[in-house]
Parts: sequence; C-alpha cells; structure tokens
Amino acid sequence: MARRRSLLQSARTAIARVLAPDMARGYDAASSRRFTPEARMGRTATETLAAAPHMRRRARYFAENDAHAAAGVEALVTYAWGAGPVPAHENSELVTAFTEEFWNQCDADGRTNFGGLGALALRAAIVDGDCLVILRQRPAGLFLQLLPAEQLDESLTRELGGGAYIASGIEFSAAGERVAYWIRPFLPTQQFETYAPPVRVDAADVLHLFKPKGIGQIRGVSWLAPILLKLADLGLLSDALLKGFQVSALNSVYLIDRDGAPGIPFEGDKQGDALDVSLEPGAARILRGNWEMKANTPQQAQQSTEFMTAMIEEVAAGLGVPAFMVSGNVSRANYSSLRAALITFKAHLESIQHNILVPQLLAPIWRRFVLTQQLRAGQIGEIADAEWRFPAMPEADPMKQIQAVKVALDAKLMSRAEAIAARGESIERVDADIAADPHAQTQADESADSDDEEKEPDSND
Repeated sequence: MARRRSLLQSARTAIARVLAPDMARGYDAASSRRFTPEARMGRTATETLAAAPHMRRRARYFAENDAHAAAGVEALVTYAWGAGPVPAHENSELVTAFTEEFWNQCDADGRTNFGGLGALALRAAIVDGDCLVILRQRPAGLFLQLLPAEQLDESLTRELGGGAYIASGIEFSAAGERVAYWIRPFLPTQQFETYAPPVRVDAADVLHLFKPKGIGQIRGVSWLAPILLKLADLGLLSDALLKGFQVSALNSVYLIDRDGAPGIPFEGDKQGDALDVSLEPGAARILRGNWEMKANTPQQAQQSTEFMTAMIEEVAAGLGVPAFMVSGNVSRANYSSLRAALITFKAHLESIQHNILVPQLLAPIWRRFVLTQQLRAGQIGEIADAEWRFPAMPEADPMKQIQAVKVALDAKLMSRAEAIAARGESIERVDADIAADPHAQTQADESADSDDEEKEPDSND
C-alpha cells in the first residue's frame, strides 16, 4: 500500500511539472514566463552535432563578406599564432631540425610552411569549428595535410558492438577512446557536393583541432556562433542607413505650384522639348509666378553612430577581441584603455595557445616529428615534450614594459630566461646572437665596467 501511494505521488508530481512547470520553479531563471521559446539548450555534445553544419555555412559567409567579422577573425589568428610558435628543448639539434628543415617542408601540398599551416588550421577552427590535420609519413619525412571539417563524415553514427561506436564520423572504443576517424575523400577542385564512402583513418594519424565548450563534446562549433545573429542585424542596419543617405542625395528639392498656372517655373530653361530644372553648385534660380521651392531634408536615424558602435562592441565581446581591432577605430582610445584591453586580450590568447593549440596540435606534431627523427637515426628512445614559445604581443608602451622587466630582474623576481621567453625567444638563441654581434658585446662590456665603477668605494671615505 505504501509503495502504491509513493508511485501515485510521483506520478502526480510528474504531471504537475509537465502541466504547470512554472509553479514548480523556485528560481526565476528556471521559469519560462520571461524568456522566448528559443531560450533553451540541451546537452552541449548533442547540440553541437545538430547545429554545427548550419552555423559553419553562415560563419563562412560572414567571415568572407562582413568586414567586422573578418577583422575579428584575423585579429585572433594574428595574435594567437602570428608567424608561428617555435619549440624550446634541451636537444638543440632537434630544435634546429624542426625550425630549419621541417618548418619549410612540412606542407603536404607544398604551398606554405609550418607557420602558414598553423595559421590556416586555427582560422578554420575559428570559422568552421573544426579542422583536421593528417600526419602523412613519406620517404622524405613527416608531412602535414589540412582537411576541412565537412570531410569528417557527420552522417556516420552507429553502434559497432561490444560497447564501441561511431558518432559523427569519429570511432570510439568501449573505453571511450578515439580510435579512428571516418574521412571522406577530399577533392579541392570539386564544384558540387557528392557522396563518397568514407575511409577509416587511424586516430594516431589525425589531429582534430577544435575548441571544447562543454563536457562530452566531440565536434566543434564556429567561434562566431554567439555573434552570427548580431552580424546579420548589423549588416541590415548599415544597409538601411546607407540607403537613407542615398535617397537624401537623389531628391534635393521639390517645386510646389501654388495657383496651378501653366508654364515653366524657370525662365530660359527649356531646351527643345526638355525641361532643365537641375541645380548646380553656386547657381541662382528665379521662379516665375506663384511657385515655391522646398528643400528635401529627410529625417535621419537619431544616434545611429552610437548605436552601431555599441553593436560593434558587442560583436567584439562575443569574439573575445578588443573593440578597436574589430572596428579599426582608435579615436576614442587612450593609453589606459588600450592597455586594459590588451591585458585582457593577452590572457584570452594564452588560454587559446596553451589549452587548445599546444595539446591538440603542437605537442602531437612534435612527438611525431621526434619519432620520425629517431627512426631515421635507428635509435628509439624517450620523447620529451618541448616548450612552445609564441610570438610576443605588441605592447601599448614598449619602453614602460622594458623598464618593468628590468625592475623585476633587479629584484630577482624573474630570470632572463623567463623574460626572453615572454618575448617569444629562447635565451640560447639570444645569447648566441649577442655573442656573434661585436657591437652588442662591446656595449655589454661597457655596461659591466660602468656597474663596477658604481660599486667602487669612494677614496675619501
């Protein structure tokens, strides 16, 4: 009997929640009264699989046709990747082989170098949401090939038995590990979408670059997703304002006939059967009879500039980029505002670099490169990870930054290696360049002599 009552009470509670969900909510944010029906989202892993293809197409359109979207994407790629990070490792021979040989020859298509490939991969991850990097082992060494996101067969989802399964073209083992990618053959010159059976590629040869946004997410979504609607509205607003100015310029004046008298209002303007009533700069016109000339001054949208500026700032916030990098306007910026924006942007970039680019792209490429070098030498050993040095961001005031670093060095709060690493360089390379530069060595000696003179006690003491 007690069990029956418990089941009946559970059923009543469930029905009450379905029929009157708002009455069972203690949080205002859980109520649907003040939210649109679209303001809901399920699990990130499920939502991304369904929405990613649609957002990818729209994001590509705006990234190529909207100036603000293009500027924001380029800012992320330029400052997060730049010319490309370089590895720092205790084995200088490996570093030299990577930066001099592999760097210039790693593109499987022979179009660019490692820096260009990384920038293209990051841009694809930002706009498309995903980018595939295939590790190609050839007799000449290791090569990298980029594939667009749609080459991973998004329609392929099925159970394989024993707990293994394929989800959106990615094959998982029973333990949840990625074991393979089902990739459709890629033809760069293909004009129309056609179906081709996917090919199973081992996960060890595929790098999947994307920004995880939720637990269990296996495919990426465009980083432009939060601003796509805003970009569409901003484009409509810009077109409307431009059309208003065009209409204002087309109709300059109106001629009003007060008494309906026949005739031409301007004397001497009839040329054959044509009536010339156009206005020219500096022209003086005399109206006959009871005619009136009224200038066309259409009402323009009030505060349109401020409103568009606010929308552009919202677009920049959605991308995590300073507003002046999206608008290209620094007229309202000063040193303090620029520095605050760059500090926040730098923290955002470091999160992208060390939480996405290094673990998903750079570290696997380095390990495969080292393994390739070891196989060539016939000596297989332990592969130690490298430390990656990204190009330094420009400072709002370089002199103040250098002075701050000097104070930190004098106070023993940081080392030269740390200071040089912050500039995207290695201390070994900098010291080697200084040693090879006679002028720099002379300046260092003079600086040391000056420091010694300051430390000598006064003879009068």
